[in-house]
Amino acid sequence: MEIVLAESLGFCMGVKRVVDMAYRALDKANSLPVVTLGPLIHNSQEIARLAKDGIAVADELTMPANGTVIIRAHGVAPQAYDELKARGLKIMDGTCPYVHYSQRKAAELYREGYTVIVVGDKNHPEISGILGYINNDAFVVKTVEEVQHLPQLDRIGTIAQTTISPKKYSAIIDALRQKARELKVCETICDATEENQRAIRDLSGEVDLLYVIGGRHSANSNKLVETGREKCPRTMLIETADEINPEDLRGASRIGVGAGASTPDWMIQQVVERLREIEKALANPR
Repeated sequence: MEIVLAESLGFCMGVKRVVDMAYRALDKANSLPVVTLGPLIHNSQEIARLAKDGIAVADELTMPANGTVIIRAHGVAPQAYDELKARGLKIMDGTCPYVHYSQRKAAELYREGYTVIVVGDKNHPEISGILGYINNDAFVVKTVEEVQHLPQLDRIGTIAQTTISPKKYSAIIDALRQKARELKVCETICDATEENQRAIRDLSGEVDLLYVIGGRHSANSNKLVETGREKCPRTMLIETADEINPEDLRGASRIGVGAGASTPDWMIQQVVERLREIEKALANPR
C-alpha cells in the first residue's frame, strides 16, 4: 500500500501566523490571561492543544478583565475591536491578510455606491466580520439558485469568501451578470485555498482512496472533500487518525492524504502513522 500526500496541505499562511502569534503572546503575558475571541481556527484538536498550553477561548461574557485577546484568522467586525478596546484589553490582530483585503474591498465597493454581493456562507465568521465593515448592507449568496432570487440591480460589486471554490465563484459571477447593468468583481480567494484544491484535484485522479483531514465545520476542508469526489468517489473527511476504518483500506493500493488549512502538521503525521500501522496489520493477519 502506497501513501501519497497532496503537494499542498495543512496550515495555510494565515492560520500558521495566528497560532504563532498566540504563542508569542503567551510568552510575553507575565502571568496575565491570554484568550482568543472565539475559536482561533476551525480545528477542535488544535484548540484543545492551545487550551492545554494556556490559551483559552473566550466570548463577550467570559472575557477576562485584563490580559491579551487574540483576534482569530477569520477576522471580526470593527465593532468588536471597539468593545475590546473599551475593556482595556491588549489586542493582537491575527486576522488573515487575505481576509483583511476582503474587508477593505467590501468597504471600497460600499463607499463607491455598489450593491455589495458577498459570495459565501452567511453563517461563517469571516462573512460576519466583512459585513460589519459595510453596516450589514449586502446580499450574501452561496449558490447560483440563490442568485436567481435576487432583484434586478444597477451596479453590483462582489466579494468572495476566501475559502470558496474558484469554480463555484466563477459560476455565481456568470449568474450575476444577468442581474445588473454593471458588475465589478473582486478576486479575494486565498491562494492557499486554490493551491490545496488544485493539489486535491490532481491527487484524486491517482489514488483509490482519499482522506481529507479537517474539522467537520471547516468550510475549506469540506470543499476539499467535494473537490476530491469529482475524481475519487472514495474521498472521506476525517478529523483524527482514530476515525480511519481498516476495512476501508482493503483492496486499495494507493491511499491519498490531504488536509484543510486549519489542520496542523502533527495531526497529518498521526494519520500517516495510523495508516502504516493498518498496512502492517493487513499484511500480517493473525
